[in-house]
Amino acid sequence: MNPARALLVDDDPTILEVVGTLLSRHGHEVVGTGSGRRGAQFLRNEFFDLAVVDLMLPDLNGLDLAREAVAKPDTVVVVLSGSTSVETALQAMRMGIYDYVPKPFRVEELEHTLLRAIEKSQLNQENKRLREQIEGQAKGPQMVGCSDAWQKLQTLLRRVAPSPSTVLITGPSGTGKELAARAIHQWSPRSQGPFIPIHCGAIPETLLEDELFGHVRGAYTDARTDRPGRFQQAEGGTLFLDEIGTMPLSLQVKLLRVIQEREFTPLGSSRTLKADFRLVAATNEDLGSLVEQKRFREDLFYRLNVIPVQIHPLREHPQDIPVLVAHFLRKFARELDLPLKQVEPAALQAMEAYAWPGNVRELENAVERAMALGSDPDRLLHQDLPASVAGLLPSPAFPRLPQDQDLGRFLEELERHLVLEALRATGWNKSESARRLGMRRTTLLHRLRALGIPLDPQAGLAEAAPTAETLDA
Repeated sequence: MNPARALLVDDDPTILEVVGTLLSRHGHEVVGTGSGRRGAQFLRNEFFDLAVVDLMLPDLNGLDLAREAVAKPDTVVVVLSGSTSVETALQAMRMGIYDYVPKPFRVEELEHTLLRAIEKSQLNQENKRLREQIEGQAKGPQMVGCSDAWQKLQTLLRRVAPSPSTVLITGPSGTGKELAARAIHQWSPRSQGPFIPIHCGAIPETLLEDELFGHVRGAYTDARTDRPGRFQQAEGGTLFLDEIGTMPLSLQVKLLRVIQEREFTPLGSSRTLKADFRLVAATNEDLGSLVEQKRFREDLFYRLNVIPVQIHPLREHPQDIPVLVAHFLRKFARELDLPLKQVEPAALQAMEAYAWPGNVRELENAVERAMALGSDPDRLLHQDLPASVAGLLPSPAFPRLPQDQDLGRFLEELERHLVLEALRATGWNKSESARRLGMRRTTLLHRLRALGIPLDPQAGLAEAAPTAETLDA
């Protein structure tokens, strides 16, 4: 959470001091006043992420002040009130305030509410900035990463973008090939034109030609009006053909002619139209192998492969996982209207260790699932991850005994690994860990002492065995 500015309006000096202290110790700037009119003046002249307003003010109607605060862009409002009137509370809620806190309040609960309100304000502001970027057609898509592989990809896409040449993007499913294509479009001179994507494998062969070329009225029985195809829709912009390797051979011939001649004829028409678009294609298959198998035309392959761009699977650049996780947490906090969560270390370690066969798309799905179904409102826990990611599924192969290790030592290390895995999966809950491991809790505590594993997850694993006092935890 970034430092925020908060306005406190309450005629009780004690409340001002308590709330001001709560926010200041988290690094937030606080402006406090006991006057409603002075608070309204602050609102009109300055920006605040948060406004905390008492409804019972001596010189101004607190509801009017709260209404004025709600009208300020990006300001989240929390109302304090000693009134027990249900109607007053309903009026405040209908106004669009974030929360209504009756007096007297518990300090811990108020602190939690205020920090959540600031978090919501900052998420709203970030969302607004993203909308403004999209509406203003800002250069560059939301590509996230920090690894060398990501930096090289960004550099290549920026070099490729200004050229009119055809680009072939290759990489496994879920790596972000369409995002790379959009980056090429947005960084190109054609960025003001349309970006038209089409998934060649998702459309039946009988309909794909119509999708690409379009048709005129009467071209076939149900063709009651003219319909422009994707070639025509992409005029002045970029046409993205995803999974080009699935395109049937009969259409490959026609696509080759469009690329070579830069013209096409809609179905049922005798009129040839000019094609002015940048072509970007993508595939998760090896087109060279498909050419050898006679499933893809060699001449089309060379026409497409003018500028090759390869995107590597996520397992080859795991340094990007923490950055991607943080990005998806912010994204789904906005989309699902949930508080922004922090990731517990065990969950992040599991995600960094996982191979991600579905790549970035699988990671995104895992984070969305954990956000939507997670058991903790503030943290993404190890147990919220899919079983395959969390490491809770059985290993497909039994481990082999290393040649330089004796059996006793090997079994002890294996036991230690399995016990730690169970502890991390349950958030260090000893009873649940014992149940998963098929032993009594007292037996687990004995084994923890023997294996040198502390019961406190914050303690170093190399420390001495826990004392008798900690065994009661």
